[in-house]
Amino acid sequence: MAVSSSPLTAGSTRGPRKAGRQRTIGTGSWQGWLFVAPGLLGLILFVITPLIGSLVLGLFNYSLIGGATFTGFHNFVALVHDPLFLNSLVVTTIFVAVYTPLNILLSLSMALWLKTRLAGKAGLRVLFLIPALSPMVANAAVFRLILQQNGALNGALRTIGIGPIPWLSSGSWALTAIILVSLWQSFGYNMIVLSAGLDSISPDVIEAAKLDGAGSFRRLFSVTLPLLSPSVFFATVLTVIGSWQVFVQAYIITGGGPGQSTTTIVMYLYETAFTYDQLGYASAIAAALFVIIALTTLVQVWGQKKWVHYD
Repeated sequence: MAVSSSPLTAGSTRGPRKAGRQRTIGTGSWQGWLFVAPGLLGLILFVITPLIGSLVLGLFNYSLIGGATFTGFHNFVALVHDPLFLNSLVVTTIFVAVYTPLNILLSLSMALWLKTRLAGKAGLRVLFLIPALSPMVANAAVFRLILQQNGALNGALRTIGIGPIPWLSSGSWALTAIILVSLWQSFGYNMIVLSAGLDSISPDVIEAAKLDGAGSFRRLFSVTLPLLSPSVFFATVLTVIGSWQVFVQAYIITGGGPGQSTTTIVMYLYETAFTYDQLGYASAIAAALFVIIALTTLVQVWGQKKWVHYD
């Protein structure tokens, strides 16, 4: 008799537990916002606010010397009829279309090579990553000296009966040089990302494919690459975003020349803002670049459903 409990007693026991649990959740949520606040404040101050300010500035004819005049969407409409902007768009598009697949292919090849039983592969990973960690401006300045008409590269090619190649005086060769320098500079980061993806693949899956009679190429294209596709997708998205913003290599090595053959969108934006003091028009260029990057990223996110496997 004394052991049994009434429904009222059981209900009164459950009630305080629920209330206590709710108070715990509320306190944890408040603490979570407290921890997130510094990063969120930095995002608002240094990313979202400048972005909105740049979009608003694109509606003005703004100069550091002459002040601001509201022009509406004139700056954005003028982009469509600006041959220099259209040229920079073509140059940057060619760079993205050539550099991105070469970067992913080179990074993937090196990651697969370092996955083999290779002596000293840890040191090689560090060696390949060093250019990505070193200052891009310093690297570009060194390559400018190497790629000159009488530079070290043409000197080496001359010893084997090739050249000299007009790396900096021919439009097509200058853009090729920018792409090659960018590859040397940046492929190490994607190599590390893809190497980590390869390390996450279970050896049991590879062994099962071997037992089923799959050869090396069959295992690569039917097992390894599908399982590696999330890492490839991640590296591709970041590479495309970075490619659209290429600036330092062209600015330091070629100065956008010869002519306008290596003038990228960001370089044209920089010259418009800080050489010609047209900050409103430069903001319109920045907004156009933002839209291009956003659309390109959305297309990649939409297309991943057809080739990326998260199993």
